Amino acid sequence: MENSPTAAARFKELHIRNRLSQDNEISSNVAQGSLRDNEAGSPAPLSESLAVFDQTFTQLPKHDDDASSDSRTVSVASFYQKGSDPVAATTYQPVDQASGIFLQPETHPITEDQLVNEVRGIYTGLLVVEKKCIELVKEQNGNPGELTLLQWQALTALHRSLLHEHFDFLLASNHPAASDALKGLAKAYSMPARMWRYGIHSFLELLRKKLPLSLEHMLTFIYMAYAVMTLLLESVPQFEETWIECLGDLARYRMAIEEADMRDREVYTGVARYWYTKAADLNPDIGRIQHHLAVLARPNVLQQLFYYSKALISVQPFTNARDSILLLFGPLLDPAKAATKYSKYYPKALTIFVEAHGVLFTRQDVSTFLRLANEFLSQLDGHAGVVGPLFREQGVYITASNYAAIFDYGHDDAEIPTLFNQAGLTQAAKLEILEKAYYSWQKPRCRQLGIDLRVSKDVRISSSGEVVSLASHFAFTTLNVILDRLGDRNTLPSIHVSLAFLWCLAMVPESMSRIQADVPWERLATYLNTLITPETDMTEIENAEFPAQETGPSRQLPEDFLIHGLSWSRLYYPPGFFHETAEDDERSIELPSVIVPRTRRCLWLGSKIAKFNCWLVYDSEKRKFCATPFAHELATLSGQHQLLRQAVGTEVAVSGQQRRRPRQSSRRKADTDVEMAEA
Repeated sequence: MENSPTAAARFKELHIRNRLSQDNEISSNVAQGSLRDNEAGSPAPLSESLAVFDQTFTQLPKHDDDASSDSRTVSVASFYQKGSDPVAATTYQPVDQASGIFLQPETHPITEDQLVNEVRGIYTGLLVVEKKCIELVKEQNGNPGELTLLQWQALTALHRSLLHEHFDFLLASNHPAASDALKGLAKAYSMPARMWRYGIHSFLELLRKKLPLSLEHMLTFIYMAYAVMTLLLESVPQFEETWIECLGDLARYRMAIEEADMRDREVYTGVARYWYTKAADLNPDIGRIQHHLAVLARPNVLQQLFYYSKALISVQPFTNARDSILLLFGPLLDPAKAATKYSKYYPKALTIFVEAHGVLFTRQDVSTFLRLANEFLSQLDGHAGVVGPLFREQGVYITASNYAAIFDYGHDDAEIPTLFNQAGLTQAAKLEILEKAYYSWQKPRCRQLGIDLRVSKDVRISSSGEVVSLASHFAFTTLNVILDRLGDRNTLPSIHVSLAFLWCLAMVPESMSRIQADVPWERLATYLNTLITPETDMTEIENAEFPAQETGPSRQLPEDFLIHGLSWSRLYYPPGFFHETAEDDERSIELPSVIVPRTRRCLWLGSKIAKFNCWLVYDSEKRKFCATPFAHELATLSGQHQLLRQAVGTEVAVSGQQRRRPRQSSRRKADTDVEMAEA
């Protein structure tokens, strides 16, 4: 039993052996057709199916402008080699004479030559069907008329045959007995990509173009393709990432055509999001998957902005998201739709926030941006108090989107993304990067590159430097408002993301020099001090490599998944941090105990920033964070270029002096004390 093959190996071997010819003189294509003909309940052989298919499509109208239209009426069966059907061999089933039990039949392992011949035969048939699919889909895309029922059935059968050919090829080429060269054929010939492009996507687009008359055929094909993909996910794990993304795409197609039942639409939206989330976990650096999640986020405009901007500043940005994000900004920036852009079912503050980013992205008037930014800042504190726990997620979306604007949304002329995309900026060189950063910040200069570009005139934003300057001003004024909500545990996720962003930018001094004057260092120190309790072991936190003592899925915080894959967050997480993760539906469930590791993470980041001894310092005896004199100089510089109005209750730096926030009422102070006690 030790030498017996596994169940998966036996399944693949039996599948291949059933496809092998029983007569060596008969070609593999004929044997393949004979096998399908002999299977109970299986469709007719491929050659016969294609003959019927050709006969059906011979009646289609031809186009004079297509010189190759005559070739489409040629029977595909002529491409197959002719031969007699294999003679069914009489099999002998051994029986134990004493007990009457059938004995296990004797089997022989498949030789490599047999496997190579089988793969070659499958690929030959696959090419024929693939060529026919390409020709007919191209022809029907140019045909304005409607197809008959028989024509749709023939097209569906042809594409089903192509999917089956791909399935057989992938199964045979990945057989346990296959050599490395044979297993590499699927990748060398881009079989998964061809399967999706010619076997699924092109036909789905044709079906979508012919809606609503093609609805039933589209549903049938989606279900069939989904079943094939799930089988491939189990049988050919070599291309797991591709199959998962394809399953998400199929679920999104199913969601898009569901208009009758909104509950079903939500179900398929959830299915697509499940697969895309798994794909994002496997490939967090690929912006294309974040773009898929942005499409599913409709009609949540804040979530759409977050995922579109993440797609643009990921390690591998998806530049097509620039066109998609304009579809989000278009209705908000269109003066003709000004009366309908605010919905009573969606917070106005968040819509204004997205609109302000639309002005930055499209580089419109500075005055328009300042008006929208001030309006959002005036409503942010009240909004955070109303939504309560929902601000844990919304705060991260707001904060991360602001930092994407500092990266100028990955535009071609943006400078900061280039600094983070350098070849040497990898996790392996993190210690060396830190050493260089410590040395660079020993003698800091009181300056911020591009701060003089910040003007309040009614002019149009004309350069990436202006976008970065305005975005930095907006981002850290927003952070100032959030920091003012002392004792509100719902602001911790956004504070955590902000501290992580500052630490990563501090390791790249050229990027930090573009934002350092706008950062409210004094307010950050005050907020961090409120997180330190008598039970907090700051010595352990300071000396930790990374505050993630827990093992398994509980080590990640919900916001970790949101910023994972961004170009700047590569410097934050240690290697292997995301190897074990919770399922998608479990990540949004936040237990009260999560506040403990989140608080430790914020304090750890604060201590790491303080080690630069530039903007913050930590006094281990007094157990207190303080802003440095250099930070006060930066605050004075920022105050000289202040364009946005400070929200009520925040500190404003004026000539190096701090104006304290108004005193809280006794009721508000009591509420804060209760919240801090719970924390």
